[in-house]
Amino acid sequence: LIESIFAGEVCVAVFRTLAGIPLEQIWRIAPTTFEETEPYMILLGGAIGLLGAGVSFLWANFHWRLMACFQALGLLDDENAYAVPRVLLGALGVVSIGMLVPQTMFWGEWEVGILATLSPASALPHVWPTTGLIGFEMDSCLNCLIVGFSKLVAISFTVAGGYRGGFIFPFFAAGAALGRALCFVFPTLSPVIATLCFAAGINVAITRTALATSLILSFLSGEQFALPAILAASIVSLFATGYVPFIKSQLARSDIDFSLYYQRNRHPKVPAPA
Repeated sequence: LIESIFAGEVCVAVFRTLAGIPLEQIWRIAPTTFEETEPYMILLGGAIGLLGAGVSFLWANFHWRLMACFQALGLLDDENAYAVPRVLLGALGVVSIGMLVPQTMFWGEWEVGILATLSPASALPHVWPTTGLIGFEMDSCLNCLIVGFSKLVAISFTVAGGYRGGFIFPFFAAGAALGRALCFVFPTLSPVIATLCFAAGINVAITRTALATSLILSFLSGEQFALPAILAASIVSLFATGYVPFIKSQLARSDIDFSLYYQRNRHPKVPAPA
């Protein structure tokens, strides 16, 4: 573990130095950052993380069914003989959603801050025209839900279509939109806690990376004092989905098995024969 961390530090230092890019906050969700964390925020973060785990379960079931459809169409053969039709079908899903809900387009790294602050579609950095076909805006709870779930559907079409990419930042974007939907329901809820904890709950349920997810979200948003709440959301989501195989290649985590099912006398010592 220490060797991996050291190698990562060296890679970051070398790359950022050569590229001339500083390590800095890239999202600003609130005008001012948290200066302290109230104890209730940790419990709130855990509750939001549980919601994120539930959304991940729904997404996983949809994704398995979509992959089954691609399999039934013969697009997932081992030799990739139908790569072009597979890519076109995946693109059809992603582009169709993006034309109606432009907030779902692209990876999500630069879109998270826009979704988390309910900024107008004109602020989207990589979409033109930014308003899409119908001028969609995140100005209500329903529209925030539409953005969040549409982003999850777009992720499935991206993966099913065989496109390169990943889950982490797209899940962060979906979580930011769903977190803002919570703020419409509970107006006193902090957008920082809602968006970051929902993003953590979704991502950890799929990727099983509780610590890394919490650190990434807290530092990229510049909200280090929100880390306890984000970590609570991550841990609750991790345990709530401990045995749900979202990704086929995932291995069962022995630490979760130990925590959930530890028994002091599981392997009792057998006395030696006299």
